[in-house]
Amino acid sequence: MKEFQEKQFPELRNEIHKVAGFPVPIEISWEQLAVDGQTDYYKEAWTEIFFKPVIEALRQIARDEMGKEALKAGLKKIEFRNASGTYSPHSAITFVNGTIMIDHELSNVGDTKDRTKHLVEIVEQGL
Repeated sequence: MKEFQEKQFPELRNEIHKVAGFPVPIEISWEQLAVDGQTDYYKEAWTEIFFKPVIEALRQIARDEMGKEALKAGLKKIEFRNASGTYSPHSAITFVNGTIMIDHELSNVGDTKDRTKHLVEIVEQGL
């Protein structure tokens, strides 16, 4: 976990800030993400489940000036956790009161496109 926090996380955080157009706060419940016996999968799983969908969704939403302005006005923070045992985009990803929340267990790692699509839909509706 520490290796991910020190090596991958700063790059991923910077990429989120870049595509969002501002330094949106990111809160991560690292202890919940760190599932026993799955340390070999952290880099891939965390990147594919949490970070890539947010980066790609924000990139799509901020593709024009109107989208960039809407994000700056409406996106307050991003939270990543693994508390409720959810694993489908519709149950694991929400956008409420300006907060993108991904509460997803470490499964369905390859469903990045579905998570991204759902994120774009709910964030665009919520902005």
